[in-house]
Amino acid sequence: MRMSRAWWVAVGWLLLLEPTVAQTAWPDYMPGLAPALSESPIAAVLPNDVVVVAPDALVPPEKARWSGIWQGWACRGWQCDIKIAIEKVSETGATVAYAGASAGQGLITDRADGRFVDGELRLRLRTGANLVLRLRTSGDMEMSLWRPANQLLSAGVLSQAPLNYTRDIQRIATPWIENGKALTLEMVVYKPAMPGRFPTLVFNHGSTGIGDKPEWFTRTWTSPEIARYFVNKGWMVLFPQRRGRGKSDGLYDEGFEVDRSRYSCQPELSIPGLDRAVADLEVVMAHVQNRGDVDAHRLLIGGVSRGGILSVAFAGTHANAFLGVLNFVGGWVGDGCPRANDVNPVLFQRGAAFGKPTLWLYGDRDPFYSLRHSRKNFEAFLAAGGRGSFVTFDPPRDQNGHAISANPALWQGTVDTYLEQIIPP
Repeated sequence: MRMSRAWWVAVGWLLLLEPTVAQTAWPDYMPGLAPALSESPIAAVLPNDVVVVAPDALVPPEKARWSGIWQGWACRGWQCDIKIAIEKVSETGATVAYAGASAGQGLITDRADGRFVDGELRLRLRTGANLVLRLRTSGDMEMSLWRPANQLLSAGVLSQAPLNYTRDIQRIATPWIENGKALTLEMVVYKPAMPGRFPTLVFNHGSTGIGDKPEWFTRTWTSPEIARYFVNKGWMVLFPQRRGRGKSDGLYDEGFEVDRSRYSCQPELSIPGLDRAVADLEVVMAHVQNRGDVDAHRLLIGGVSRGGILSVAFAGTHANAFLGVLNFVGGWVGDGCPRANDVNPVLFQRGAAFGKPTLWLYGDRDPFYSLRHSRKNFEAFLAAGGRGSFVTFDPPRDQNGHAISANPALWQGTVDTYLEQIIPP
């Protein structure tokens, strides 16, 4: 029997609406994501008229558990703050209020009706993006945003449960005055959500590429992955921002060319930049030692890139202050600099006097510090009397080795072992 064109069109629409359509191709890394506070400087705020209606008794339990307000993070570096209200749930779908905020996009709010399809709640926002939600057996919610052509925009995890830590931005007084203004430093504080004195990690940021983008200087840097790893162990983690970085006051001046066009490769210009960073860290550590929530007998120092080499060098002159040092992909100037060998090993040797075990973590395919160059830096450190372990990782092909701190699956076992070695029982 010959079917009309209208009949085939109707069948096509029915197939599109069929609830057994295959699940969305979820990112491979989604299972490793966990609920956390976002890193966005702008908070997501739901519309004032949001009302969550208790599901009708006829709604199946597996659908009813979607109801409520969910919050958490999305985007790379956890830079998007997300809140979602599942206002009214039926057997086939739900009314969803959405709020997403980040420094780049500001605040976006929307409300739309979504449909349950193969264990997912799907809806389209007025921006044109498709929002796809799933519930974990743990009760948390996975979310992803997609362009219409099934290109992933962002992914993250939301929760209704309170988190086990807080995130706060604080200011540190300094002795410096510039242009008649007393300078303060910004510090981001991650702390277990309970009173007490905590073992504490002071973790130092790196540079900004080659230093030719002043707009990057004002970006507050943290590592939410590092913070979450240590907070889950009961530690407090502090991310100080040095002068002129993030929202800290003052001029950023850590080893530029004379015209400030970029970082300098010349030792006579570059090395004084580390000395200035050390001065900032001295002020930070004086503050840390006097905090009522710090266990001063259980302190670690660490950092990434320039923060890594800074931490090693600083520990060399403060051997009694720290139990250990975590150096993620550390170096002061990239090995593409003609005189990198006159800067990096010289600065690392300053840390040899620390005398206790240090942990150096490096990744293959690092565009700034090749493994060959970094091993030579480590050998110079050992030759000067330093102690430590040099551990390398092969990151996934879509990542470079300079970003390994953002991938705890690579290093958490190694850091676990190191902490067991250096932390008194």
